[in-house]
Amino acid sequence: MVSDLGASFGSTGFRWPVSKSRDDLKEYAHAKFLRTVRPDYVDFKTPSRPSIVYFFLGPRSYLKRRRLGWLGKDIPSGDARWVGELLGQLSREQIRDAFRAAAYSQPEVEAFSVVIERRIAELQAL
Repeated sequence: MVSDLGASFGSTGFRWPVSKSRDDLKEYAHAKFLRTVRPDYVDFKTPSRPSIVYFFLGPRSYLKRRRLGWLGKDIPSGDARWVGELLGQLSREQIRDAFRAAAYSQPEVEAFSVVIERRIAELQAL
């Protein structure tokens, strides 16, 4: 079941209103996927560090977002490559079906799928 694909495909940072950070193909396509690649570990770009805007929305929001920073850090390269190999088993059609199921337009389906395929290749190349 695909219920909220849009929250995953947009800006890595905060934008106001929050809805502007979702389903933003241009932002998603240009966002860096891997922050740092070392021989044994990788750091992912997401989740990004919270902007100061979060603090003004409420310190709790800021601290909650700040605590997410560990999620994409110091991931063993072999683990990231393994995920890439698993995702690499998806066919081009299966990737596109996920976006179609979420009611994306045909041009969006194609464009987002190309970005996903490129990121899967990045993981496989680790």
